[in-house]
Amino acid sequence: MGTVKHENRKHAKLSASGSDRWLNCPPSVLLEEQFEDKTSDFAKEGTLAHEFGELMLLLFCCKITRHEYDRRRKELKKSEFFSREMEPQVLKYVNYVTEQLSAARSKTPGAEILIEARLDYSLFVEGGFGTGDTVIVSDNCLEVIDLKYGRGVAVDAENNSQLKLYGLGALLEFDMFYDIKTVKLTVVQPRLNSISTWEISREDLLSWAKNVVAPAAIQALEGEGEQKAGSWC
Repeated sequence: MGTVKHENRKHAKLSASGSDRWLNCPPSVLLEEQFEDKTSDFAKEGTLAHEFGELMLLLFCCKITRHEYDRRRKELKKSEFFSREMEPQVLKYVNYVTEQLSAARSKTPGAEILIEARLDYSLFVEGGFGTGDTVIVSDNCLEVIDLKYGRGVAVDAENNSQLKLYGLGALLEFDMFYDIKTVKLTVVQPRLNSISTWEISREDLLSWAKNVVAPAAIQALEGEGEQKAGSWC
């Protein structure tokens, strides 16, 4: 955990982050392969913020020593995308995660936390996986918590396909070990002081995966389906 730089991680062809596009316009997947994939400065800033969030949570969960934390923090601060506001803003996300973890463990002592974990939903999407910022797994509830560092438009958790796919991947991994009834999706956008949360039942999430995601994924990989213009373009 935490050994692969965020910018060097592999991405699925039918990624969770791009799901709004391929679910609404399946042919877009093959069409976009004709164009070079470029990363903006805003995305690089967001990646750095996620690395700080991961580092803080690893220290909180005693996954790394204080010495290792200090060493890695010093390296991250050398980035041209680092600013003095970054750590205090990311700390808002970290505080939310730790509060949710404490609440989960008060009900389920064995509740688990996954930090920057690979979440596999290939049961419904060929080669499908994504990286969840934080997942907290306990009896009754599984929560996916996503950090959005942008200061533009607030991101809504309601019916958010990216988070639903993360939740699906986590559910498939932990369903047999925990009595999960609800999947909770949360977006923390600290620079807008925004926390958006939405819940979906286990049954409804699996139904969506079977009846919506799986058919769209087949069309996307084969370049079929209807081309639709929209906000996902």
